[in-house]
Amino acid sequence: MSKTIPWSDLETQYLEGLADDLPFQVLVRSYQSKASHMGWPKRTERAIRERIYRVGRLSRVKTGELTTTGGAAELLGCPSCRVEAWLRKDRVLRVLEPIKRKGINYISRNSWRRLARELPEVLGGYPADRLFDLLEDRDLANAVARRFPRQRGDYRIRCVENGRTWRSCLAASSELHVSQQTISLAINTRGGWVPSLGLTFQALRNGTPP
Repeated sequence: MSKTIPWSDLETQYLEGLADDLPFQVLVRSYQSKASHMGWPKRTERAIRERIYRVGRLSRVKTGELTTTGGAAELLGCPSCRVEAWLRKDRVLRVLEPIKRKGINYISRNSWRRLARELPEVLGGYPADRLFDLLEDRDLANAVARRFPRQRGDYRIRCVENGRTWRSCLAASSELHVSQQTISLAINTRGGWVPSLGLTFQALRNGTPP
């Protein structure tokens, strides 16, 4: 495992100066260009975001205040249909209060943070780093990830033919190189049969089919 190179005072000062004026994506590009010119260590977008958070300047960065459902899904690393499904639940809809423009739902970061506080189970099962990317609040992201390590309604998955099990539908789909929807849709509508794999799947709760 590679060791993280500490930030120098010069790097941090330069980064802090950018935080007052630039949208986050532009800030990242500006910093990386400067780092290349100065011979500073290469820093990922996540590392830059973390550093700004640690020095207390994240609130000054002009981050994208509104996310689309697809954008939120990309940050969380899940299918966009999952985020869209949340909006079909009245309780979630009332918390998120999406703004619809030309058929696209936009949701503010404040609304995502409100969801994490009022209905944190909805965001269960996602790594703290992914939640931080969406919520831009490290303590809140850690709290949700710690309290809800599994996705709501995402049970263990078993292959009927060979008896193999996975901790979640997402884990099974990732290993078998199909979309999560392929397996979940098969379980819900075709008795678990996935033609492309020639396998049948079951969702398990407490070791038995729900």
